[in-house]
Amino acid sequence: MAKRSDTKKGKRYRKQDPEREAPNRKADDYIRRNATSENGHGGGYAKPKTLVSETVQRAISEMVQLSSSVIEEQIRAGQAAAARLRDDLSTSEKLNGDITTLVHSLATATKDIGNAWVDLLTIVISAIGAKPPSGDHPPRPNPTGEPTRTLTGSSGGARTTSCLTPSDPNSKAEPAEIAVTGYGVKEVTLDLRPPSMRFVPLVQPLVTGDRRNSLGGVKFSLDPQRKLVLAVDVPRGQPPGTYTGLIVDSTTNKSGGAVSVTVGA
Repeated sequence: MAKRSDTKKGKRYRKQDPEREAPNRKADDYIRRNATSENGHGGGYAKPKTLVSETVQRAISEMVQLSSSVIEEQIRAGQAAAARLRDDLSTSEKLNGDITTLVHSLATATKDIGNAWVDLLTIVISAIGAKPPSGDHPPRPNPTGEPTRTLTGSSGGARTTSCLTPSDPNSKAEPAEIAVTGYGVKEVTLDLRPPSMRFVPLVQPLVTGDRRNSLGGVKFSLDPQRKLVLAVDVPRGQPPGTYTGLIVDSTTNKSGGAVSVTVGA
């Protein structure tokens, strides 16, 4: 059996109860309570020696108090909102009003930011558009403004009109010649618009408006001088009417113009 100790225990010290009756969460009081006193221990309220004037110290103290008040107000607002939600008051008019106000505020802020971005982009785009072109690289003309070259004449008793709109305005190409053979041709109109310099024209079968009659004797060729010629050969007995067809690239099938042939009775 263990022997009983005769050693006397020291007196137990009891911590005094705090003077406050409720939690104190104010930031300025916490700073003052834990500030270092002149003797090096916390809890002192003596003024520390400093080079800062009392006016500046008061301003700093007021800012700290104001910040603490704002934080406390936010905490209380959050607690109140949580209480309303907890009490199943989420559909109440007041809470809905708070949410609506918040949504409107966010929408207004987003709209202001969006307008600022639009203004910024407008300035950037205007600056880019106003930049003068470099002298070493002249601007390319607008494709819709490229000149159209026209050649009119007659062949095989028919009036001919040949138009060429080159893809390169510096091109020296001239409108194609039109050579008409056969019977009953009154007029031939060619509108050639090659999308590139590598365009190889191919005439698709020409048809009338009701598509019941077609004309297939229209094609391109090169003369001995390597000049482009549109040959139109109409057989005897071809029904009268205006025949039209597309001109496409022989490789890519991209459109590059049109041709029409009018056959009389």
